[in-house]
Amino acid sequence: MSMGGDFYALSDDQLTRLLDGSLDYGDFLYDQIEERPRECYAGGEFVWYELTQILAPEDGCGIEQTDAIPEASGYSFSDDVESVAKQLALLDDEEIKRRYGKIETGESFESVLKAVNEVVAFYQRAAANKYAVLFRVT
Repeated sequence: MSMGGDFYALSDDQLTRLLDGSLDYGDFLYDQIEERPRECYAGGEFVWYELTQILAPEDGCGIEQTDAIPEASGYSFSDDVESVAKQLALLDDEEIKRRYGKIETGESFESVLKAVNEVVAFYQRAAANKYAVLFRVT
């Protein structure tokens, strides 16, 4: 059973190497080697399921899916991150609350809203820096 999920900003090259296995995901994501992700957002770790449901229409947890980076991961290369970031920026609290009301959760709306807003800001930074984004369920 998954316990959380984190978002990583990384280069397209790093994402490609993670997907083809030439960059070990454990060493890379857990800072076991000098090469590291550009940024990690773990503030929504325990509302990962809610994030996947609320951000799905905008592909906020990845345009593509893979199990090459276990347990499960969604990813978007930098070309797509900009469009995802623009779509996420259009979400308002009312729409987030509407989507929240459609999912079964024990998490408060306030905690989910905070995480959504932090993911949106994360995507804005990733887009501005032309980074790819990886969402990994752990």
